[in-house]
Amino acid sequence: MFRSACIILIAIPLAVTGAASAQANTNACGLLSRAAIAKATGLQVAKGKPGPPISGSLSNCAWQGSNGTKIIVTLADAPHMQVTMQSQLQSGATQLPGIGTSAVGTAGNDETEGGYNISILDPKGGVAISILGNAGTGERTTALAKQIELHRTFQRPLPEFSNP
Repeated sequence: MFRSACIILIAIPLAVTGAASAQANTNACGLLSRAAIAKATGLQVAKGKPGPPISGSLSNCAWQGSNGTKIIVTLADAPHMQVTMQSQLQSGATQLPGIGTSAVGTAGNDETEGGYNISILDPKGGVAISILGNAGTGERTTALAKQIELHRTFQRPLPEFSNP
């Protein structure tokens, strides 16, 4: 009897941890806090808000900054991100080594008032990061992408990621 009780007690925390981990994998707003964004980019933003569903994505979140700056993070499965990245490469995207399994970056357009976008493929699927507006530089977006990948790699809340 003692033996079966131990197995049940061990299995319950593992099931809860697995559920929390699965939720973290599909919660774009849970990837970054305002402090983590400020640390990586130097930008001050409001609290992240989940965006409306986007076809092919698992979750997305937007943080609004000053002067029209907006940070958007979208989580997707690997097949959707592969198609997106292939399309971006055909349109002139730059490959970015050292981020995820593979990553590409593109400059924003007039519609987004500039900015920069990075699409990443990693072992957990795909992530798209955009910093829209004049503050959206390749350097800032890359720094934010590296923070997100660090979080996704270790799958645990890091001190700078708490309290989104």
